[in-house]
Amino acid sequence: MEHEGQGRSLAERLAALTPERRALLELALKGKAPAPRAPRLRPPLGAVFQEGSEDIQTLAPLPEVSASFSWVLAARGSRTEEQARLLEAAHRDLRGALFRAVDLTTCERILGFGGGDGREWVALARRPGAFRVTGHVSSSQEAEAARERVRAQSLEGRIQVVSGALDSDGLETGFDAAFGLEALRDPEARAPLFAALGKKVREGGRLVLGDVFLKTGLSLPHVEALSLPLLDELVTWLSAHGFAVVDCVDAASEMGNFLHEPSMDTRLSQLGWGAEDVRAETARAYEVMGGLLRGGAAAYLLLTAEKRGEPGPERLEAMNRERLMMARRYADLPHTWLYAPRWRPVVSAPRAEDTPASSAHCLVFADRGGLGAAFARNVSNSGGRCTFVHRGEVFRRSDDGGYEVPIRNPEDYLRLMESLASEGAVPSRIVYLWSLDAPKPEGLTVSQLQDETLDVCGGLLYLTQALLKAGANHPASPSLWLVTRGAQRADETGGLPGLSGASLWGLGKAIAYEHPELDCRRLDLDPRRGVEEGAQELWTELRSRDGEDQVLLRDGTRHVLRLVRHRQWDWEGAGRLQFRADATYLVTGGLGGLGLQVARWMVQRGARNLVLLGRKRASEVSTEEVREMRGQGAAIISLAGVSVDSDLDFVMAGISKRMPPLRGIVHAMTEVDDGILLHQTRERLGRVFSAKVAGAWNLHRWLEGTPLEFFMMVSSSTSLMGASGQASHLAATSFLEGLAEYRRSLGLPGQSSSWGAWTQPGDEAAEALDARMRKRGVGMVPAAQAFCVLEQVFGPVPAAVGVMPIHWPTFLGGLPGDEPPALFADFGGDLGPGRASAELRRELLRRVRGGSGEEGRGAVLEWFREQVAKVLELNATQLPEPEQTLHELGLDSLMGVELKKLLHAQLRVEFPLQELLGGKSIGELSGSLYEALR
Repeated sequence: MEHEGQGRSLAERLAALTPERRALLELALKGKAPAPRAPRLRPPLGAVFQEGSEDIQTLAPLPEVSASFSWVLAARGSRTEEQARLLEAAHRDLRGALFRAVDLTTCERILGFGGGDGREWVALARRPGAFRVTGHVSSSQEAEAARERVRAQSLEGRIQVVSGALDSDGLETGFDAAFGLEALRDPEARAPLFAALGKKVREGGRLVLGDVFLKTGLSLPHVEALSLPLLDELVTWLSAHGFAVVDCVDAASEMGNFLHEPSMDTRLSQLGWGAEDVRAETARAYEVMGGLLRGGAAAYLLLTAEKRGEPGPERLEAMNRERLMMARRYADLPHTWLYAPRWRPVVSAPRAEDTPASSAHCLVFADRGGLGAAFARNVSNSGGRCTFVHRGEVFRRSDDGGYEVPIRNPEDYLRLMESLASEGAVPSRIVYLWSLDAPKPEGLTVSQLQDETLDVCGGLLYLTQALLKAGANHPASPSLWLVTRGAQRADETGGLPGLSGASLWGLGKAIAYEHPELDCRRLDLDPRRGVEEGAQELWTELRSRDGEDQVLLRDGTRHVLRLVRHRQWDWEGAGRLQFRADATYLVTGGLGGLGLQVARWMVQRGARNLVLLGRKRASEVSTEEVREMRGQGAAIISLAGVSVDSDLDFVMAGISKRMPPLRGIVHAMTEVDDGILLHQTRERLGRVFSAKVAGAWNLHRWLEGTPLEFFMMVSSSTSLMGASGQASHLAATSFLEGLAEYRRSLGLPGQSSSWGAWTQPGDEAAEALDARMRKRGVGMVPAAQAFCVLEQVFGPVPAAVGVMPIHWPTFLGGLPGDEPPALFADFGGDLGPGRASAELRRELLRRVRGGSGEEGRGAVLEWFREQVAKVLELNATQLPEPEQTLHELGLDSLMGVELKKLLHAQLRVEFPLQELLGGKSIGELSGSLYEALR
């Protein structure tokens, strides 16, 4: 597609143009438009692609471009099982969004129009409610097709199919709602359709409509062939017949993603459609529609309008125009905020790296079960070598030529690195196997489990700190591999015998986020494999060349971790969740913050017996909240200063004696102790673990035999996305995710949900923070919508879910590097966020290595000043002066981590964090950077 490639390049250079002009430019550059012709009936997709197009009758919203999906081939029946699921989920989302502002349970009669073969009426009739559907079609042929579909679904009692004039007296009036999906295809029938709807819908009834509208009058051949209605025309039609828009969402971007087809010429050639084939012409017309939607020149509106006698047409027109122009984005609907980590099987094995195995020197933190020794034999047989590090009481050389290191002494890890360096034995890889020695979780007390998880994480923490400190003298950092066995679970099958190692994955995420130069990779071995098999698989994985940094091995199959959208949103069930009045629910962290908000919501949904636990004394705010909940008829027991670890016996005894049976847990207890990895300690990890890990495990042990309805653990969205300075939180919440999976493996309820920050209306500080976060692509969760989502989280969702409004192009575009992290690979689009930064790097290197010294130094200084300003969130007019130090500018340790990551990812330069925070000026640091680039 040479023309399309040129169009994209030019569009990028002219990004300042309005969306409408960008869409026009894209169309003009295609250069394949046929001669203009008079507007005609816009053909539906299904009418063009007859073969195998059963589920492609309308467009479908795709939140992201799917690289493996082609709407042209899918419409021809050439779709995979995964693509079929994608289409089914997308159409379910579309129908749910279409009726989001209509309470179907209060409707008795609904009019469907433009339904073609009756597919949408059948989908509607399956929803909860006792309503009947009258489906109107314009021809006897369509009527027969629709009746056949209704008979096939045994819905004759709920759906009546009629034909003829919609405004005829023979068709009843007084409908509670009327709906049509992409029903405005015939230009001549649009105005009469709205006139008829104005007569058929009762006062106070709803009109539900989903279709494409042009925002401006475009005079291009393909646009004329599409016969799209204008947004201005919609305003006129609605207002003239008494309809006031009450809710409107624009799904233009998502429908544009559906129609994204970068290989249209290839697709049409595969189908054997020539340039004169009417099907090819229609396919190109829909391709143009996708360009209009993506460029902002067209809108795909999902609107609900109410029939009102007042105000008059002129007032209605002004109101409707304003509301349609201010339509919410589809991406702002809360059902698009749910994500889940998913293990995806990989068919092909990873390619081995080019570096000869004989050059491999692995530093192995050996387990006691023999896997490390078996692994060393594999390395030795390939010509490499291993140095063992064993857990010991004191630091010393061991009999096998390796070392013994006390797991809780940070100074000894640094001694280890210094000793290796002095002997010229700096490893190329470090393999951390100490988590394999942790016992299975069954029967562990709270203190035993916390000690085991802290030892595993603490040892890794001190190892990482030693590597970073040693890295200041040895820039070539070894690759760090964290190995667990049975700490993860694929496809909700099997057990979780390595639960104690689950926290290691969270700490590994913090290492990967703060220090990408360590190339931290996590691998979970199959607990059902023997030592020799596991060692061979580990050696194969260590020699892989791909960018996968989170891998799970089960039954000989390699799985990689991806963050995916959770698309099982239950639109029909929204608002129906009720808690039992004859049950008791326990909320930890219930005396403040998120826990208190959840408790109040539970009371509103019927809960009448709550026990709120907190480790600190209740504040005046929470005391007032509890008083209000009691005023609503709830029996609230609030306990201040309760330690979940030591005093849960007392709490449970009180519930069993004086309250109804305990039926649900919300564990929202938290402890904040942020700090970059270099500043963390085992003791600081322990404070956070005590609140989240020990509390959750104690609750599980106490209630393992209790028939609970839910066991929900709540945390921050950083557990899924990663963040600087969040090592303790990431490690603790990874355990919660593991515990949720562990409970499910036992047949018990378990759920870990990670939330973006909540914001309340009128909270100016939160609104300012939300504005700053949105510049990075991540928004806060409005509390009113958060509870709508929370209701779904209580339903059948994966063990771990995240709830966060995120704009992926912005978020990924702000990350350093040429490609998105493997975890976010599904959201990278077709261009990747790092292309611009890669070009910038090439240009900067050209000036450094090809120009004069003065020019190169000046270029590096200017680039470095811009990066510092970016990290400090300064505008373009506030670039720091060369004489200023980073400390003077207010750069703290977390910002230093972000700046260090930028240098590493964009320029492939490793800058020790200590140097960035050491008080040097901007000019001095840019000089060091210049020398490194040369």
